[in-house]
Amino acid sequence: MNRYVLLMLFFTALVYSCANSPGFPDKPDIEFVEMENNTVAQSSQMDSVVFVIYFEDGDGNLRPVDQEANVFLMDLRDSTIAFAFASPDIPTEGSGNGIKGTMRLHANILRGDICCIYESGQPPCTPAIPIRTDSLYYDLYLFDEDGKRSNTVKAGPIVLICD
Repeated sequence: MNRYVLLMLFFTALVYSCANSPGFPDKPDIEFVEMENNTVAQSSQMDSVVFVIYFEDGDGNLRPVDQEANVFLMDLRDSTIAFAFASPDIPTEGSGNGIKGTMRLHANILRGDICCIYESGQPPCTPAIPIRTDSLYYDLYLFDEDGKRSNTVKAGPIVLICD
């Protein structure tokens, strides 16, 4: 009987040691990794940009509520929300549910979605003469299922050709 109790204690300790939470905080933490295809012409009919972010979340609930947007990119030129995404539904894994990984956010851009802003007062989305470029940066942040907001990271630049 003692051998059975010792064996059960050993297996219980083994299970708990394998299922330890990775020690991430319950509030999501993100890092901007890179952008793919970061040059866009404002006259393009359609283009896309991919924002890549690394995330960690201690309680493992980094998912949208009812598929509503929970990832936001705010244009730092005028403080408007330029893009909003529903993050992928990331399944919880094991006890503790701490998760980490990389998220790829695909932003489809249609003509007029992002425009050059001119200091001269020239209307946005009109061609610059001579043609020049504008650099766009975004504040990126997200919310988990409990409404906990992540840190904010600067993402960019998108090089916008003012044609």
